[in-house]
Amino acid sequence: MAAEKSINLLIIHQSEEEAERILSLLRNYQIAVRPVRCTNEDDLVGILERKPLDLVLCQQLQNELPCQIVVDHIKRMGVDLPVIALLDNFDTDLITEAIDVGATSYCTPKLPDHMRHVILRDVRALHDRRKNITMALELKNTEKRCNLLLDSSKQAIAYIHDGMHVYSNQSYQELFKYDDFEELEVTPFLNMIAKDDIARAKQILRDINKNIMPDSDLEFKMITSGGEDFDGIVNVSKATINGEKCAQFIINIPSADPEVEKELFEIKNKDLLTKFYNRTYFHQLLSESVDAAKNKAGDSLLMVGIDDADRHEKELGIGSLDLFIISLAEFLETKLGKDVVYCRYSDTTFILKLKTSIENAEKVAEKLRTIISDQIFSAGNTSVNCTVSLSVTQLTPQVESGREVIKTLSDNLNALIESGGNQVKIFDPAEEEKQARAASKAWIDRITDGLENDKFVIHYQPVVNIDGDEKEYYEILIRLKAEEDQLIFPQQFIPVAIKYGFITEIDHWVIRKALQSIKSANRDVMLFVKLSHQTLTDAAFPNWLAEQFKKSGVSGDQIAFEVRESELVTYATQMKPIIKSIKATHCKIVVEKFGSGLNSFSILKHFPVDLLKVDSSFMDDLGNNKENQDKVKSIVDKAHNQGKQVICEFIEDASTMSIMWKMAVNFVQGNFIAEPGEKMEQVE
Repeated sequence: MAAEKSINLLIIHQSEEEAERILSLLRNYQIAVRPVRCTNEDDLVGILERKPLDLVLCQQLQNELPCQIVVDHIKRMGVDLPVIALLDNFDTDLITEAIDVGATSYCTPKLPDHMRHVILRDVRALHDRRKNITMALELKNTEKRCNLLLDSSKQAIAYIHDGMHVYSNQSYQELFKYDDFEELEVTPFLNMIAKDDIARAKQILRDINKNIMPDSDLEFKMITSGGEDFDGIVNVSKATINGEKCAQFIINIPSADPEVEKELFEIKNKDLLTKFYNRTYFHQLLSESVDAAKNKAGDSLLMVGIDDADRHEKELGIGSLDLFIISLAEFLETKLGKDVVYCRYSDTTFILKLKTSIENAEKVAEKLRTIISDQIFSAGNTSVNCTVSLSVTQLTPQVESGREVIKTLSDNLNALIESGGNQVKIFDPAEEEKQARAASKAWIDRITDGLENDKFVIHYQPVVNIDGDEKEYYEILIRLKAEEDQLIFPQQFIPVAIKYGFITEIDHWVIRKALQSIKSANRDVMLFVKLSHQTLTDAAFPNWLAEQFKKSGVSGDQIAFEVRESELVTYATQMKPIIKSIKATHCKIVVEKFGSGLNSFSILKHFPVDLLKVDSSFMDDLGNNKENQDKVKSIVDKAHNQGKQVICEFIEDASTMSIMWKMAVNFVQGNFIAEPGEKMEQVE
């Protein structure tokens, strides 16, 4: 959810402090919110009229703006907006009351995991409803365009339901010599069929009523309203008209030479070498199969790749390689028969579509792998022995598109070939979870190795004092060395470190390295160090920190510790004594991600904060965003009035830098000024 668009949130709560705590809980769950708070009916009406909202959190036990009034205003305005009742506890009477007044859901901040689940569920449901509305409008417009195309089509097209015409275009009416549709509307389709073909046509119509469509085009002797007969080829497919299911009948007149049509089809849709379907036509077939699997598991797919294909091409040459490919294609068709759909997907890769389960497909794949490795293939005057790798999956209702299936098959096949080939891999829906567990273990091993063998490294990014200062300022940024000395950024390993309890060890490692850097700098330097809430709620941390200062001989006023605003709010009680002890060592305290709360300055009353680092979301396209400029200016002015300095990071262009000067920001940081580096090098 962190990667998704921010939630525009209206929170209705009488306690500003509690509202802030709830918002901090959400941000700590990586749920991005743009909040607005309201406590009276007039403000509510104004907010509903002016602001685009995604969710309302409404305190249940309060009388100034009850849930009932909130829900009534939302209904009057015709807005689709979920309202979640914030309960003090899961009392049955409170739950019943919330449901009765029309709240979509309910939760309590005392159970933050449940609250997170409810909020994400309701927002996703809202997004789905909005998406459905958009898709319905698109469908309506598409249907209009389709109707125009049908009406103007030169092909004779009719929609048939229960054997009767429910629509026909002008070409259809002209083909059968009817003056208008009203006459056709009361005419059964069987009236268009010559006497000798009536029985067969009846059976086909019965099958269509059972949702069984013909596998191929139908040939009938057909008759016009005047009794003239002609040969017709009927293409039948599923359709809907005015929301009702029906069948689309397209009537074609046979060409003078059917062989020519067949030849043209093969030229267009088949690989000229193997006579298997080409990639373009197979994508059409796959799309139909994906749709057919929406209600239950459908066909299975085998992607077959020739191992060591480059070596075969080099040894055989292009001409003989083509003969080898033909020989392999013929072998596949001989072993699997005509019921399989064959595709030559690329030069040395095939896809086979089988009407069978994943379990049977796996057996087929293993059998193919074995018999192909034992087979000698002809390549002109040369014989070839090869191995293949096979990637297997099945179409299920969860599959969203053919492209998704092809990517899964391709990724698995490439992995098999790169690891030596001659293997079969089955894509299991549970595979992603297995891979995630394996990835977590790999990260745990990597982090452990980094701590034990000193494979973490620190980079320094200059933090520039606009007012001018002989002291040098840098932020410490941590990296992890990987194979071949590649650097892994913290966004990749910090979440794992937090989840599995390594974060305090990493914090301690960074502090020790920072003190060593200051000691060896031999000049006036201050370093900014980020700390996790796990470290700042550890009662043993202040004593450990004091011991490090004593060992290193570095004074506390050369270190500034950064803590996120949301974590400061969430863990205020636990952090307060720890931060007080840290301040006793003369360290500076910086609140980062500042300004994202409803009333961010209120938390400053409870903590001895020295600097505020503005939330980077306000820096995005600052030069063109007046609202963000006003927000940053407000933070700077208010901070200065309270005797606090302000840092703005993510300065990425000259325009933003110019705005910083005008706003009298104290410190700036960003790649436009200087990128992070391995050494402490001040900006010229």
